[in-house]
Amino acid sequence: MSASPRRPRASVSPEPPRLTELLAAAEAVFLSKGYHEATMNDVARAAGMSKKTVYELIPSKPALLSALLSHRQTQLELPPYEDGWSLRDALIANLLGLARFMLAPPQIALTRLFMAEFSRGPELGRQFLRRHMLKAKTQLTEALLTSARLPMHEPPPGFPSSKELVNMLVGMAIGEFHIGMLLGFHTPPSRAALAQRITQAVDLFMAGCEALCPCAERGQPPVADI
Repeated sequence: MSASPRRPRASVSPEPPRLTELLAAAEAVFLSKGYHEATMNDVARAAGMSKKTVYELIPSKPALLSALLSHRQTQLELPPYEDGWSLRDALIANLLGLARFMLAPPQIALTRLFMAEFSRGPELGRQFLRRHMLKAKTQLTEALLTSARLPMHEPPPGFPSSKELVNMLVGMAIGEFHIGMLLGFHTPPSRAALAQRITQAVDLFMAGCEALCPCAERGQPPVADI
């Protein structure tokens, strides 16, 4: 199998400083008061800006929330492919990047906000899921297919698709930490504890894939199209 080219990091245009300040203020206000109770006046005061300046930067509260989600998404950093990586190396490295994003205290707080606000506006929850969590998992799926150089042939009947495989692996590797932090039962895991859990999950995942589909190349489970 030919080597894949090194995957470049996605370029992100820097935000204007005033917009960055506004997004930080909006996040603090939304977390403090809740999205529905917060007003653009509240955000303007927290940012130390006039309401006119705020509307020159962002046209509405929904647009402000959307910009905040996009800003948060830039915090997700998955590593580029490294020469000599095995599939196991790529899985572990990418999952560590995803875990650092999902388990970061600001991200946990934002997820709790959307959980609390969902009953008041289901569309808000759908926006968060669509623009944030699903995008993160899609990014991970694409990263794994590229950096791990997974074969793209169709899996045997009954074998999970690439998306299902990623969801299963993320749940096994990060799910307990994530749910525990959201509910306030757990503090953020240490780097060592997180690395140990992810490594164990990857080893179990790969062993399970090999057992389910021994026809696959050793260590490389077949993956369906994305």
